[in-house]
Amino acid sequence: MATKVNIIKLGCPKNDLDAETLSAQLQASGFELTKRKDKAEILIINTCGFIEQAKRESIETILELSSFKNGKDDKKIVVTGCLTQRYNSELWKLMPEIDGFLGLNELDKVAKVCVEVKKGNRISFISPLSEEYREQIEREIPQTFPYAYLKIADGCDNFCAYCSIPLIRGKYRSRRMKFIFEEAKSLAQKGVKEINLIAQDSTLYGQDIYGEKKLPELLSSLSQIEGIKWIRLLYTHPAHYTEKLIQEIATNEKICKYLDLPLQHISDKLLFLMGRKIERKGIERLIKTLRTEIPDLVLRTTFIVGFPGEGKEEFKELLKFVEKERFDRLGAFTYSKEEGTEAFNFREHLSLKEKEKRLDKLMSLQQKIAFEKNEKRVGEKVKVLIESKADSSEFGYIAGKTGYYIARSQKEAPEIDGVILVKGKDLKIGEMVEIKITGWEGYDLIGEIL
Repeated sequence: MATKVNIIKLGCPKNDLDAETLSAQLQASGFELTKRKDKAEILIINTCGFIEQAKRESIETILELSSFKNGKDDKKIVVTGCLTQRYNSELWKLMPEIDGFLGLNELDKVAKVCVEVKKGNRISFISPLSEEYREQIEREIPQTFPYAYLKIADGCDNFCAYCSIPLIRGKYRSRRMKFIFEEAKSLAQKGVKEINLIAQDSTLYGQDIYGEKKLPELLSSLSQIEGIKWIRLLYTHPAHYTEKLIQEIATNEKICKYLDLPLQHISDKLLFLMGRKIERKGIERLIKTLRTEIPDLVLRTTFIVGFPGEGKEEFKELLKFVEKERFDRLGAFTYSKEEGTEAFNFREHLSLKEKEKRLDKLMSLQQKIAFEKNEKRVGEKVKVLIESKADSSEFGYIAGKTGYYIARSQKEAPEIDGVILVKGKDLKIGEMVEIKITGWEGYDLIGEIL
């Protein structure tokens, strides 16, 4: 009888993609995947280690799942992901409940690790990250969604003062264009309609292996694939946009007119301390150009509050900027003090209470902006991608009602933005239909088929 394995995914879409690789490897080796933790003989936790909150969640998850062991030898725990890559030696000593460790370079060894821990051995496969991009091995694409993430690079060379990513995932490594194209084509053949391009810095793609930024050429190439309807660009850096890239986004019909543009702050003082390699004037000029050249553009951004040196004036400047620019989507998090980063030794660290207070103030402002934008979208006619049937228990405003589907337009990225609930009958997952937005509730919209 096949050994049953359950995979728990934490963190960002990059971890989702790695989990798909683990799934494919395990099934190819004869393991059986199960969604039930209590039925699994091996629990694999794909951890995140980006900021303190993520690390805490990963550790708590490991401890929580350890309760399934209850002294039994037939329950094993394997950990992988960013936390494992960064803190392997510490976890090995402090958490004996972990039976197996798997580094980011060793995803293809997951079956071997599972075989060893099943025998009762404690084992670790962790190695320094390679200098070049290591091609992804086969991945299992969930059949329940018509979209997929596609990694175009890994690692980062920006070395922002607050960020531990270069310490975890190594130097920036672009994938060869032909391998990205082949994977995208394979995704299309499996029914994927939307691909979401991910990297630590998508806009820097190609600089390391081709000697120049090649994202425009990559986008043009991917848009030739039959079956791919939307190409979404995530994780772009404001300092690395080019005129050629902006024109490709503006004129290529398959590229979603949606850009993820993490800014982190707007104060020149903070941008300098953060090592963002761009000033406020450059950011404002870029935003103006993007909105001018790409009509009906949706902009998503991210900010850090409470970075060392952020006084009341700098925070007030950030609030005024957000009110002025009125971003369509905005995420924020409190500064996390990460060992090994430049900012770790900065002075003027704020209290957690003050950081959370500022976060609440920023997000309350953005909520007001987001709700006003949703109100203005009522009556809008838009093409949407049907993603899944809606469970009325998850959406209070349609509780007890049937016939609703979860959908997204180009203006909503999967998993991080609100959705559009569409009233319809016998709609197919992956189908694209025209709808009219008839209302909204919180961050979600409600629509009906035209």
